[in-house]
Amino acid sequence: MKNIADRAGIKHLVLFCLLSLLAGGINGFLGTGGGIILVYMLGALTDNDKKDSFATTLCAVIPMSIISLFAYSKGGNIDTGMIKILVAPAIVGGALGALITDKIRTKYLSVAFSALVIYSGVCMVMK
Repeated sequence: MKNIADRAGIKHLVLFCLLSLLAGGINGFLGTGGGIILVYMLGALTDNDKKDSFATTLCAVIPMSIISLFAYSKGGNIDTGMIKILVAPAIVGGALGALITDKIRTKYLSVAFSALVIYSGVCMVMK
């Protein structure tokens, strides 16, 4: 993968920082979703392959989510019983998803990602 940050001009670096700030804010505000902004940002502003964009985004989402976790936890909004149920299967699913991603054509991965975003949005509006 190319190291875009080393080659980016100041305008791109400022744009990356502003969009990353927005992604972090949305992630903290909604509890998730910042990664979607980062994936689209990397796709629009770099020549990275979609798979590279997904993987790079994970590196930003993890610390962003940990900080959000601490903020939510401080407010008493964490259901520890549910965490015990969700964490292990989510880790296994994440590992399987990463392995499967290498075997899926980028075009189909983009369609699946877009469909998931649309489906999630519709579900949130309907509830």
